[in-house]
Amino acid sequence: MIEKIVDFFISILPSSAFFYVFYLFIVVILSILIILLSTRVENKDVSNDAKQEITFEMLYKIAKNKNSTSKDLASALILFSENFNIKGNERGAFDFFKQILNHQNRNKEIFNIYQNKIVKKFSDYSKQLNEIERNALNK
Repeated sequence: MIEKIVDFFISILPSSAFFYVFYLFIVVILSILIILLSTRVENKDVSNDAKQEITFEMLYKIAKNKNSTSKDLASALILFSENFNIKGNERGAFDFFKQILNHQNRNKEIFNIYQNKIVKKFSDYSKQLNEIERNALNK
């Protein structure tokens, strides 16, 4: 039995130099294809993880974090305007805006984004939103 297995492996090995080079070429090509396909599958897994759903709690953590940069704050405001609505969560949303506008790393850009994205989009709440901004500017 073992002799038949050994004979089989010997029979599939190339018998001339040309076939040996051809055999090596095929092995190298197959190895490269396997590596490329495995890295492609790994990259797809990473991209699916990157598309995590944004929640209001995530944005609120950014607003409450004392180490958040002005870019983080600006991104949080923009993401709120694109993905969330004040209606139904007025108290939480207004607290979120207070946290952002009173943050130690706020700047003029934050107030511009607030006016252009938040106040314009949620014009039904403009009185409350302007009051939050006025209080933040007076501090």
